[in-house]
Amino acid sequence: MQNYIWDFDGMLFDSYPHITSAFLKTLSEFGKEADYDEAKALLEITFATAFEHYGVTDEERAVFREHEHNYELRPIAVPFENTYKTLEKLWSDGKKHFLYTHRGFESSQFYLKKYDMAKFFTAFVDSSMKFPSKPAPDAVNWICDTYNLDRNETVMIGDREIDVLSGKNAGTYGCLFTKKENTESAADFVINDIEEVLNIR
Repeated sequence: MQNYIWDFDGMLFDSYPHITSAFLKTLSEFGKEADYDEAKALLEITFATAFEHYGVTDEERAVFREHEHNYELRPIAVPFENTYKTLEKLWSDGKKHFLYTHRGFESSQFYLKKYDMAKFFTAFVDSSMKFPSKPAPDAVNWICDTYNLDRNETVMIGDREIDVLSGKNAGTYGCLFTKKENTESAADFVINDIEEVLNIR
């Protein structure tokens, strides 16, 4: 494998505890209550899933984004163990990294620069580029076409099935990162530690 397209939340960064905290804080400010585990599970599917479940309004969404972008709100988002050294190892071996996230440009760059990982990436796709959401293949196709990537040497890696499918739908390989056992997936590869990406051939 020569090219690695990475999801951000729940893949490179353990950010869902922070996101869930921001979400619950928002709901509380609008007089709503939610169970932490349930809210986190719904957010991990998609934000839209959680918004629909809790009837989140446009005003509440705006407040949620403000809290989410409060980088000091506890727990703070941090890279998963082995993230840096995995990216560094592949990069030093001449492999190429790309980021494909639904997160905005400012916040994704903030975290990558804070932990000195932006330097490993050839290009970034974020919400500011207005591609159709995963599992649509448009963003992955754009990366492959723009950077002349061989799809047979490219893998899309993320913690959700929509990440896997966005790659598969574009003709690349798909890799699912999950701690859950016996997970059904269309992924070509399933890992439970980011360092296992080094074993993908």
